[in-house]
Amino acid sequence: MPKEKLKSSVSELRAHLDENDAVAPDNKESLSDLAARIEIMLNGSAEHWEEGLLEELEKQVILYEEDHPVISRVISQIITTLNGMGL
Repeated sequence: MPKEKLKSSVSELRAHLDENDAVAPDNKESLSDLAARIEIMLNGSAEHWEEGLLEELEKQVILYEEDHPVISRVISQIITTLNGMGL
């Protein structure tokens, strides 16, 4: 079940990035890369979970929390789900 929730949150993040023109292209690319890394791990294409992933996601929460609270909330959901999975 946590994997399904994580997939849903990653899809939601991608949708918000696609819809939001106020996010700088470099930032969109960075978040898209993080989302892709999570999807690769969820699909079993990676041997193990990346250790630095949570730290990178936490940095993104701080970056977006003021100007893009919805994106920040979705990233926080991803972090919570990953923590619940033992990452």
